[in-house]
Amino acid sequence: MNLAALDKTIRQLMRKRNTPGLSISVIKDGETAYSKGFGCRNLKQQLPMTSDTLLGIGSITKSFTAFAIVKLQERELLSLDDSAAKYLDFEPFKSRPEITIKHMLSHSSGVPSLDAGMLSFSYTFNDFSRIYPASSRADFEAHLADAGDFILFKPGEKFFYNNDMYTCLGFIVEALSGISFEQFVRQEILQPLGMKRAVLTRDDFDKDPDSNGMTGYLFESENGRAVAKESEMPMDGYLHAPGGLYVSTNEMLNYAQCLLNKGEFNGQQLLTSESVSQLFSGAISTPYGESENPQYGLGWSIEESSEKMPYVVIHHGGGMGTSNSFLILVPALNLAVCAVENAGTGITPLICRAVVSTAMGQNPEETLEDFKIARALDEIEGTYKSAYNMYSLTVLRKAGVLQVDMETDDGSFSFPLIPSDIENLEFSVYSLRANSKTKVVFYRNKDSQKVEYAAYDRFLYRR
Repeated sequence: MNLAALDKTIRQLMRKRNTPGLSISVIKDGETAYSKGFGCRNLKQQLPMTSDTLLGIGSITKSFTAFAIVKLQERELLSLDDSAAKYLDFEPFKSRPEITIKHMLSHSSGVPSLDAGMLSFSYTFNDFSRIYPASSRADFEAHLADAGDFILFKPGEKFFYNNDMYTCLGFIVEALSGISFEQFVRQEILQPLGMKRAVLTRDDFDKDPDSNGMTGYLFESENGRAVAKESEMPMDGYLHAPGGLYVSTNEMLNYAQCLLNKGEFNGQQLLTSESVSQLFSGAISTPYGESENPQYGLGWSIEESSEKMPYVVIHHGGGMGTSNSFLILVPALNLAVCAVENAGTGITPLICRAVVSTAMGQNPEETLEDFKIARALDEIEGTYKSAYNMYSLTVLRKAGVLQVDMETDDGSFSFPLIPSDIENLEFSVYSLRANSKTKVVFYRNKDSQKVEYAAYDRFLYRR
């Protein structure tokens, strides 16, 4: 697998997104194929990011929680088909015994996100615009119980990504194991996998023996520009089970290899192959994926094979504000990729998919749609003028949305553009009418091949 071009791709994406630092590690056929850090783990001190830097993987932690639950099932302490009310004596579970542990793991309980445990995010970032009583365990349970009017769907009917359900799964782990969730994960998963530096608490993070932990960054707007600001990082509270793990990408390869090996690592069977199959079996349709009908399993998103991607792809991402992560497994290629950044610029999924594309012998910049879209947007942004400079059409990005500000003989308008044929630079104009046929189409100069023209309605604009 030739990853020589990957360095340049990562640097280009980091420059474009202002990403402070990024760590990536790749395992192929049981061997580390690529492991590297880019940029800084701390900008002010100019400390380099490495593949051994502890980084917040956010919601990838949910896969560890699912791992813990199926481990308890193997010990016959629970069944995935058990009613959650058997272990959680509070609402919404008490009056809805049909909600099972499997529903909670697959975000198919029918309970929408209530954010009982997410206050630590806001408070960590000095955002006190939302204040509600959910800090103690009793408050947490009451917050869930008070929201019955927002539960409209039966279990299995609707996908609602729900961090609180995973916090509750952590309660189940604690109740059945007799130890804290953090202790159970460390004892039963991290230590057997040789993930010696991985931590779930702030205290352990600060005690890292290598003193190689991330500094988190949030972006604030200053004079119209997004500026990175050093920030405290979300930890502890009710984040442990849904998103609290801090780990290096190098150690994440041990976890990935165990899963690719169907539960075995260094001769030890941490999970049975049947349990791993359960983790990777789709339970409900989810928007998190690029296949025609991606599924959410137990702590994982699953994309079935297709003509475009002939292999099953299993993945999960995570976002903590001060970090962004992605872990992707392709069992048929015996390949896993983990990338984490110390900000929220969102480049990790694209980088991981670029590695998969490279492993398939492809050029990711030619095959991945995100690269095609980025290239097209770079080509078309700017201001165009109609004949005799009578009217202008400006293409720009605002808050991540492609927008046109334009003048015509009917007046001035602003509206988002929606890609309809990115290869031919054709965009639909946003409209409340589902069948609107209005387009903005860009054309290249026949000689230079540079985009110079934009056509809208009766006008042709030139840049």
